[in-house]
Amino acid sequence: MRRFEFDWHVIEEYFPFYVAGAKLTAILTVCGVALALILGLVVALIRMSELRPLSFFGNLYIQTFRGTPLFVFLIWVYYGAGMFLGIRFSSVVAGLVVIGMLRGAYVAEVYRAGIEAVTKGQREAALSVGLKQPQVMRYIVLPQAIRTILPAIGNELIVVFKSTSIMGLIGVEELVKQAQIATVWSFRPFELYTVLGLIFVAVVTVMSRGVRFLERRLAFAH
Repeated sequence: MRRFEFDWHVIEEYFPFYVAGAKLTAILTVCGVALALILGLVVALIRMSELRPLSFFGNLYIQTFRGTPLFVFLIWVYYGAGMFLGIRFSSVVAGLVVIGMLRGAYVAEVYRAGIEAVTKGQREAALSVGLKQPQVMRYIVLPQAIRTILPAIGNELIVVFKSTSIMGLIGVEELVKQAQIATVWSFRPFELYTVLGLIFVAVVTVMSRGVRFLERRLAFAH
């Protein structure tokens, strides 16, 4: 029986694959989080609207996309949008749309919790001095809410980073897809996927420590 030996040279040879995949993964993560933050704020404000149709739509959006598996929605957007709507997304755009819309539903609830944490008295005081409702939201409520929810937003960054790994299913050459390509060429999955796992653990660890540091700083500031 042939004994398996760990081949470090495989990692060195295919290291450029990791570099290329890491660059695209970083871009996808940042853009995905940005989309989720923007969309999440819009949905949260709609959800909290006093107009019942708007509030109903916001709640429907949140419940629908929080209950939709990432894989299913990814396939539907990439293939279904072309079939039923005549819209053909590139694989990267489709992946960003999916992550932005799905994570936006979760971020909307984070925003809502942060906004509701601001006391009603502060809003009433701002209105009493002549500020309009949009001004109260912009200058009084949102700055305090965002400060409260920053740690949760940091956790969303981790979730989005890990979620990018599924984009390889539609051809996006992110970190996991690059490792798969290198495996096909080298026939050395153990070495390549071991390094891949270590990269994910290292990045998530750094992000987690950053979130905890942010939480401590905010707690100290209070």
